[in-house]
Amino acid sequence: MNWRRNWRILGHRFVAVPLALAAVAAAWNLYIAFNDNGVIEGQVRDRAGAPVAGATVIFFERNFVYYQEMKRTMTDARGAYRFDGMQVHIGQLEARTDDGRQSARRQLRLWFRAQDTAVPPLIVDKST
Repeated sequence: MNWRRNWRILGHRFVAVPLALAAVAAAWNLYIAFNDNGVIEGQVRDRAGAPVAGATVIFFERNFVYYQEMKRTMTDARGAYRFDGMQVHIGQLEARTDDGRQSARRQLRLWFRAQDTAVPPLIVDKST
C-alpha cells in the first residue's frame, strides 16, 4: 500500500502549504496575463445621472512630487471614455466640459502596471 503513504504525504502541512502557495501564484499570474492591456474605461455623468457627451477626460500620472497630465480623450454620445495602452499603476482622472463644469479628481490605484480597469462614473458638477 505504498500509494496510500504517498497521498498522506501530500496532505502534510510542509507539502500542502507550498503547493497551495504555488497554485495561488500561478492563478495570479494567469489573471495578470489576461488583464494587462492597459485599458482604463468609464463614463462621465452629470448630477442627475445623465451621460455627458463631448467631455474631456484627462489622465494625470504621478511622478515623484506631483501629478502631471499624461493623456486626454473625449467622451462619446453615451458619455463613455477609454484609454488604451496605459502602462501605469497610479494616477488620477478628471472630466471637464466645454461649459466649465468639471469632476473632482478620482484617484486610481491598480494592483499591477497596465491592469485593465472599469472606473466608476465621473460626476461633473457646477463650474469652479
